[in-house]
Amino acid sequence: MNDKVTKVRPAYPLGEEPNLCIPEKYNAYHRFLLGRLGTNPLVAICMNSSAANEDYSDRTINRIINASKKLGCDGWVVANVYPERATNASDLDEFNSELVDENVRIIMDFLIQNKITEVWGAWGNLGHPSLVQGRDTLLSFFKESVIRVYSFAPLTKWGQPVHPLNRSVKQNISENGKIYLSI
Repeated sequence: MNDKVTKVRPAYPLGEEPNLCIPEKYNAYHRFLLGRLGTNPLVAICMNSSAANEDYSDRTINRIINASKKLGCDGWVVANVYPERATNASDLDEFNSELVDENVRIIMDFLIQNKITEVWGAWGNLGHPSLVQGRDTLLSFFKESVIRVYSFAPLTKWGQPVHPLNRSVKQNISENGKIYLSI
């Protein structure tokens, strides 16, 4: 087990267990995609992977699942600007360009294959250089492929979309609450 990841292991809400996990079996170092596929999934791009896997969730994933239900989506998918597992971003390793390249390829392949044209930007403020570089790389591909990014709250004072666990900001989880980012 990765000691950089929380030991808190909440269950998935009943009926919301993932049927998509890349890599398919638990990898202590990274996770690219996790979700429950549907014809209209909520796709969230978070900061970096934490504890959630095919068997148990984490607080961020459960918050995204609840948002997907509120929006009337029939699935949910979570990707990250940087796929390395760590509950606290300060524990991340130095930037790994090969890992980011694989992350971007997997995310873009998924979005294109599933004809997804917009995603929930849910990464919050990025304090670690690996996160910033991962975000910048991913956003350049989104711009090139005309993938729109939105937030459910005004951007933070650092110009980032609000993380789903941020309780200090009211997030309007609704179609009318979407605020699109300029990328």
